[in-house]
Amino acid sequence: MEAIRWVAALFFLIIMFAGIYLYSKNSKMIATLGLPVFLIVAVGFFHWVKTMGDKADAYSERALQSRRGAVAEEDVGNLLGELPAGYFVVHDFASKRGNIDHIAISRKGILTVETKSHKGVVRCEGEMLRRDGHPFEKDFIKQAWAQAFFIRDLLASHGISAPKPQPVLLFANADVQGRKQVRGVEINSRRDFSPYLMRLQNRMTAKEAEKIFEVLKLSQSQMFV
Repeated sequence: MEAIRWVAALFFLIIMFAGIYLYSKNSKMIATLGLPVFLIVAVGFFHWVKTMGDKADAYSERALQSRRGAVAEEDVGNLLGELPAGYFVVHDFASKRGNIDHIAISRKGILTVETKSHKGVVRCEGEMLRRDGHPFEKDFIKQAWAQAFFIRDLLASHGISAPKPQPVLLFANADVQGRKQVRGVEINSRRDFSPYLMRLQNRMTAKEAEKIFEVLKLSQSQMFV
């Protein structure tokens, strides 16, 4: 794509130079006037092409990440939809702390699930998350806790103080290795999520889980009234 842009720019400058020559009909004038003008315009034009190309590349990368993220959220949504009876799931919950991809409620508690579409190897090193040895572009741990705290406070406003929501980062396409919890946030891959649920202890009754589900559904609907 970048090579095509540069070829197009060069072609435009050649046409412009030829136009100057044909307009002047004078080789001496083209040498004294056309060439300096050509060089000035060429430098400015190539700079503009590079700037626009960088913006186009950045836009394309953001669009690709957005599409990849949407696919990952749908994949995890399908995974949660296959959970057995007794699990209640809310998708795309709008909050003041950003959109919460999924909230899963059951006798095992409340999970706020943030889906990530990153590929590679994710490791938990101390209090940091790294992908292929490099830190992530954002503090996903802080983001996950902010979402869990929002649900905690929302439920508290309805007189529900327990159990506390457990934030989960679920990497749909990455290989999660090593310790699976960072600063209290559960770190899971798609493959390990179901076994993780099976290991959890019951924290409330089925009736309490259904009540929380109804409160969240009602709160979500009121946001769009």
